[in-house]
Amino acid sequence: MIKNRTFMMGLGSGLVVGAILLQLMWIGQGSTASDTKDLTKEQLMAAAEALDMQVIEHSEELLTADQWEEKKLSERSSETEGSDKAKEIGTKQPDIPEQPEKPEADGKDQKPKEVNKPAEPKTPVKANAPIKVNIRAGNNLSDVASHLLSAGVIDNKQAFINKATEKKINTSIQSGTYSFTAGESYNSIITKITAKPSN
Repeated sequence: MIKNRTFMMGLGSGLVVGAILLQLMWIGQGSTASDTKDLTKEQLMAAAEALDMQVIEHSEELLTADQWEEKKLSERSSETEGSDKAKEIGTKQPDIPEQPEKPEADGKDQKPKEVNKPAEPKTPVKANAPIKVNIRAGNNLSDVASHLLSAGVIDNKQAFINKATEKKINTSIQSGTYSFTAGESYNSIITKITAKPSN
């Protein structure tokens, strides 16, 4: 019974508040319509400027943005026509530049000039410097593969995960800092990370 009473009280209150707001809205609309009828031209222009608008006379031309652009283009084309007339009247055109002369063949067999090709760049030999990778406690196989990939020890994360899954090492990965070399075999890496680090 109390639940229904609370609902009915809320519904009634909502209807009353809605009716009051509707009446206020009607009053507000009526007052603005009557206010604008009594404005002078100066007051109307001042109100329009405050709203960043313009008041134009009935006789003035009202253009959309597209029409304004077309009008500008037509004015520019009429200006260029006037400049063409100025050219006809007596402006001098610049001379055409002379073309360079082409060498004539003597009839002899001319060999094309030899072009020295640059030597192929040699790929630098990677120093087998040890790469240190820290494996934290709680890292799973995917985390370890991500660390090895970002350090440059392996070049294919999924291939390493597949090889390690074959060996079933996911639960036997040891935490610590390990030393690897770039391009080290997956079997060697798996052997290192399943044994306690030497450091």
